[in-house]
Amino acid sequence: MLVVNPNLCFDRTLAVDSFEVGTVSRPYDVKVTAGGKGVNVVRTASDLGAPAELVGLVAEGDGARLLELLTGERIVMHAVPVAGDVRSATIILELSGRATVLNEPGPAMSAVDLDHLVAEVDVRLPVAGGPLVCSGSLPPGLPVSAYGLLVELARRHDVPTIVDAARDALLGSLPFAPDLVTPNLAEAEGIVSGAVTEPVEAEAVPLDEVRKRAAAAAEGLVGRGARRAVVTAGGHGVCAAVDGATTWIPAPRVSVVNPIGAGDSFAAGVAVGLCRGLGWLEAIELGVTVASAAVEMPGAGRVDADRVTELTQAVKA
Repeated sequence: MLVVNPNLCFDRTLAVDSFEVGTVSRPYDVKVTAGGKGVNVVRTASDLGAPAELVGLVAEGDGARLLELLTGERIVMHAVPVAGDVRSATIILELSGRATVLNEPGPAMSAVDLDHLVAEVDVRLPVAGGPLVCSGSLPPGLPVSAYGLLVELARRHDVPTIVDAARDALLGSLPFAPDLVTPNLAEAEGIVSGAVTEPVEAEAVPLDEVRKRAAAAAEGLVGRGARRAVVTAGGHGVCAAVDGATTWIPAPRVSVVNPIGAGDSFAAGVAVGLCRGLGWLEAIELGVTVASAAVEMPGAGRVDADRVTELTQAVKA
């Protein structure tokens, strides 16, 4: 599979007992890793034994350090050099499992940078094979249609596409009919109705209401152009709109250690399922199990393949 992550970053993860806005915190552990949703997708796919390669825009200012970190994880990276400095994402992780994320926007890009990115994908896709996963936000300067252009390119190569992107980038891809989009409930409702909602994990929302809202949002995304849509609802599960029907897939109960990257691991699980020859709904079911296994791990995007098998068997039972 090939994963496109235009807006790569450094992830700076600070572990604290608890965090409160407006106070002084003293982290007891700090880790700096290569970051970006696509990096997590590749990590998860690799842990599941599926070859995955990454394409991204790498700012020349401190890009060498980013590439060193990726190489240290044995991630195959096809870098498209651009001007500027690599952005950072600061992740504050509490003992309770709650996470606070501060995402910088990234360096400004141009139409030429997008042309170079599309050209790199055009070269790499026939070699890496599908599916093509378009992952993460778009850096400033790139049009919201950027992922749509990659969807068109993948279709010419007869490769399925998964778009797991922030609101504007996902919205811009819908007219190009991506094979699957995977927003969370708050993002999906924002796209479909314009409403701004809170993540369901933070609300005392009855499960029946969550399922109803997720189904409506998934159907709305298909109505706006996506061929299939999955709306994720945290630890509750997901609603999949596939082949004209909506299906609720509950998530297995697990102990959350780090929720960061769960959506990325879900997208990776779906992509791995497709690589294994599963149908779309079966691949989505695998994605749910993979995401559940991922939140049990301290590192974003990491999964234990044996734990995925264990959870899969438990769900079937």
